[in-house]
Amino acid sequence: MSLIEVVIAMVVLGAMSVAVIGVIMNTQSLGVANRARVAASNLAARDLDIVREQFTRSPASPMAVANAGTQVNPNPLPGQTAGQPMVMDGKAYTLTRTVAWNVTGSGASACDGGSLVLYPTLRVTITVTWADMGAVKPVVTNASLAPKKDDGVQGTASFVAVKVTDAAGAASPGRGVQVWSASETKNGVTDTSGCAVIQVSPGAAGATYDARVTDAGYVDLSATPTPTKSVGMVATGQLVNNVTFAYDRAGSVTLHLVDESGAPVPPSAVVGGQITLVASEFSGASGARTVPATASDITVTGLWPTLYGAHPGTTPPATGYTTTPLPAGGSVDIDVVVTP
Repeated sequence: MSLIEVVIAMVVLGAMSVAVIGVIMNTQSLGVANRARVAASNLAARDLDIVREQFTRSPASPMAVANAGTQVNPNPLPGQTAGQPMVMDGKAYTLTRTVAWNVTGSGASACDGGSLVLYPTLRVTITVTWADMGAVKPVVTNASLAPKKDDGVQGTASFVAVKVTDAAGAASPGRGVQVWSASETKNGVTDTSGCAVIQVSPGAAGATYDARVTDAGYVDLSATPTPTKSVGMVATGQLVNNVTFAYDRAGSVTLHLVDESGAPVPPSAVVGGQITLVASEFSGASGARTVPATASDITVTGLWPTLYGAHPGTTPPATGYTTTPLPAGGSVDIDVVVTP
């Protein structure tokens, strides 16, 4: 063989080796992913068996399971800790269980309409994820659990359905919701559709209820951490679903007082001693709020995620001002240009 033929043969052999190694690595990766999915499926099936047993344990059990709301790793493997990832064959798995009453019977969210059925069912969704899953989809198991007819969850009961959306208008699962009247207070958690369905006991004459969302670190459009809305009168055997909250993680804006060159200036340079922070989305007559100019750098917290701009004083400059998007739970910096 000539030298050229030897070189060509080595190149071909190298290319084939790379291809073979790629096939082997891909096969191994698929094998690992398949084993992880099998393990995740087994964990989901195990948790569903446990919740079925809990659901039928006593007449009070259906309400106890429903009131538990969203839970993460509630039933650990032997020797492991509740609430912590479950470890199998050295891989950590996270199981999230959400529950919600299906009180309308259509399968649609109770927050979107419908009337009560005589015997509601409880929707259970179990989602299992694991470390390094990459593009592999999580394992999701769904089931509907029907209480016994004498378990006290009938259409003669009353329900309040509260919907919660985020700043983008999407459903916000896992949010804590509380409804109350003069005689009782009940708690719930929003499901994957952003709806919390809470059974209440208004009595034969009915009762007036209010609702609020209660998650720490969240605010509504008016920057209120625990906003409250009126549900109104709830009668026996009635579903009331007239309350919706826009609720998302609060962010912060840091205002930097600078001159036209971008150099910091003291707060004394601000005529009137006030900065105006303007939100593009707001509740009420205006999205503007005044902030005392107490330092060259001022941080404003507890803000609804939207576009923000700022200017010195209370009158917007004729040339306008720039705006910056504040993401949910994030923070941004805004330069406030102070002119002589």
